[in-house]
Amino acid sequence: MRTSDVFVFGMITGAVVAWFWGREIEGYVGEQTRGVRARVAEGIQAVDEKAGQVLDRGGRSLRRAEGFLQDTKEHVSETLRAGQEAIRPAPTTREA
Repeated sequence: MRTSDVFVFGMITGAVVAWFWGREIEGYVGEQTRGVRARVAEGIQAVDEKAGQVLDRGGRSLRRAEGFLQDTKEHVSETLRAGQEAIRPAPTTREA
């Protein structure tokens, strides 16, 4: 047999097998992969929960950092105003 003949014979044989036993093969594969699919679904749920926790923690950190920066900004402004007042010459009183 030539290669092309073997290919055609294999294609026909595969089609016949799929036609006769297709539903049985599909059911077998579905049952065999049920446990794997359940574990994967649980894993995806665990990743979702962990990602939510990490993002929540990141949000809290950002809020704390924002508060720290706001406090620092206020402190720097107060210090600069105090320095400005300290170096400003006192008003002179002019006697007329």
